[in-house]
Amino acid sequence: MNLRERTLRELFETLMGIEKGDCDYYPCHFDGQDCSFCFCPFYPCLIYETGGEMKGNAIWSCMKCNLVHEPEVAQELKGILSTYPFQVLADENWQFFNEIIQEVVFGERRGKKVGRAYSVYGLDESDECYLVIMNGFEIVEIFRGKCGELKNREGILIPVS
Repeated sequence: MNLRERTLRELFETLMGIEKGDCDYYPCHFDGQDCSFCFCPFYPCLIYETGGEMKGNAIWSCMKCNLVHEPEVAQELKGILSTYPFQVLADENWQFFNEIIQEVVFGERRGKKVGRAYSVYGLDESDECYLVIMNGFEIVEIFRGKCGELKNREGILIPVS
């Protein structure tokens, strides 16, 4: 079972109200955390404001992100995600899930097409960016360059932090 399949299985169990058992790693983030989303359904979100960051080659690190473990946020996400049939959640793409987390983080959907790419950030042509190429929910390649040069390729544009 790959990571996305495991994440969806856990998401469906959470939405059905199946309680998690004791975890040898609790608390892996902080005391009082909500463990409903041990595997984040938004990974890789590519949103720096969550605490995430680009690491090395094709790795989005969530080491500094506690967002989905904040009890209020976890409850909000359960409410939002439970409005969709399971089949929709299983079939939807990265952008669908990213727009949900954008609303939680920013209070609105900020993502838009920038040339042929997609970005949640307002980027200037001369800004240094990463163009992240995805296959489903997996980062397969990253290019670094000026936003103006990268925007005419399919992928997700994020600023170099």
